[in-house]
Amino acid sequence: MAKSVCITTIRIVCVAAFLTGLWIPRVYGLAESTGPGGSRAKPVHQLGETAEGVVVGLVSGGNVRTTHGAFYDKDANGLPVGASSAHNHDFTGDGIAIVDHDTWVAGIIASRGDANHPDDIGVAPAAHIHSARVADDEESVSLAFFENALNELITVNNCRVIVTTVQLSRNADGKSQETMAYDYYAYTHNVVFANAAGNNGSELAVVGDACNAITTGGLILNNPNDEHLYCRVGPESGSGPTDDGRRKPDVTAPSQAQTVPTAETDNSWTTWSSAGGATSFAAPHTAGAAALLVGLADDTPEPYDDRNEVIRAVIVNSTFPNIDDKTGLSTNPAHPQNSWHPDRGYGRIDAMRAYELLGSGKVAAGAEITRRKAWAYSMIAAYGNHGYFIEAKRGDRFVATVTWNRRINKVGSRYVQEFKPAFNLAVTVKDPDGSVIFSDTDKLNNLKKVEMILASDGLYEMELANTSSHGDRNYALAFELIEPIRGDFWPVDYVVDHRDLRILAEQWLLHAQDLESDLFSDGKVNLLDFSEFARRWLQTNPAYRHE
Repeated sequence: MAKSVCITTIRIVCVAAFLTGLWIPRVYGLAESTGPGGSRAKPVHQLGETAEGVVVGLVSGGNVRTTHGAFYDKDANGLPVGASSAHNHDFTGDGIAIVDHDTWVAGIIASRGDANHPDDIGVAPAAHIHSARVADDEESVSLAFFENALNELITVNNCRVIVTTVQLSRNADGKSQETMAYDYYAYTHNVVFANAAGNNGSELAVVGDACNAITTGGLILNNPNDEHLYCRVGPESGSGPTDDGRRKPDVTAPSQAQTVPTAETDNSWTTWSSAGGATSFAAPHTAGAAALLVGLADDTPEPYDDRNEVIRAVIVNSTFPNIDDKTGLSTNPAHPQNSWHPDRGYGRIDAMRAYELLGSGKVAAGAEITRRKAWAYSMIAAYGNHGYFIEAKRGDRFVATVTWNRRINKVGSRYVQEFKPAFNLAVTVKDPDGSVIFSDTDKLNNLKKVEMILASDGLYEMELANTSSHGDRNYALAFELIEPIRGDFWPVDYVVDHRDLRILAEQWLLHAQDLESDLFSDGKVNLLDFSEFARRWLQTNPAYRHE
């Protein structure tokens, strides 16, 4: 049996936050962490998507106060009605153990607020929560606890998204039986796993090393006076890579300054003020965002938009990458080699952008694609090649993510990885002239992301090549073309400034086709173009521009 450090760590952090006089925010709630500078779930709610009918599992050390008003629908006066949306299960034999920590996590996912906290709405406020206790009274866990919990949550309670906040003291190399169990259930049961990166700071925790999960780090506020902006990784958030060299964490999400229901009474709430970046407060944002996407998929006739590979690719592709590292320094996301960073992963989740990407529709390999964003889900044969031909323009930023599931088999009572060489996709991008401008043949990671600025108009090919003898395997692709700000001339640097003004001045009153500063496309550069340029003066793309 392995010792679980999650519960003890959280209790210590919680006490420290309130006894050492740390800053307590003035006006905070889930509405802030889900707003423009957070996970951006709030605009998805405004479109009518709240993950109704989606069941989310919570694997942790304790259980939820299911009778808390936050987990009930409300009448016109904000009072609870009907039955609770939260349910408890014990897989340790020691009984239900209601604790603050798991009540907090469940609240971030599925709080419905109450009369005194109407804005403290969870990321997926219509979802149902099934809380599974896997740490016994001695704070120890076993593989059997995990297996029984995952099996019942998935096959009995129909949990399609599962968040895990327990962290184990193991080597985070993807080889533990617990980690392999997670990858097995993702591969065989199509579950979206949102795992916490852990609170060990310089390293990742098990099961945050799972290949087929979305691993989440914790964000804090850059400036305590800015109550909307989560743009810095907390010092306690687990950093990558994994012990076997893989790129984890995948994403980051808000941790600090969230008002959540507590286990003390049925109407008690608290605000988590610690600036550590506790990942138990971040991972539920990822789980909630996944639940919103599953809810969207349930409303469409498309049979593949609820696949965990698709959800994972869409969430990672939609991240906001301009996140500072733990020391407060920029991670320089505009540089193509900085797409992934050990602290922030690929960036802060953006539920709204992910929702729009999943809703943009599916495309197929082989055909010319004129859409600015789309996703694909396909099967590839042994040593097969799939080509996606995407129409793009000069200055577009091409953002694309490819992912697939590591295959884990169960042999007797043990989980075993597929024989080597493992299934792998090599990713190549070619420009309109056929020249290779990006290539990734890495065999460690089962998620690969491309971010690059395109230098010319035309048809670009993204080629996926199966380098293994394992055929008939599924993968997902998500892509988006992000156009530069109008007036940000080549080379694109995500701000309209003096450099662009100089280009405008050099082309002033010229008459020719395809002039860089001909913003009205009438074949000449004049006051009309200058007026439009002035209107865009000093605009930036905050996802890539560091101020």
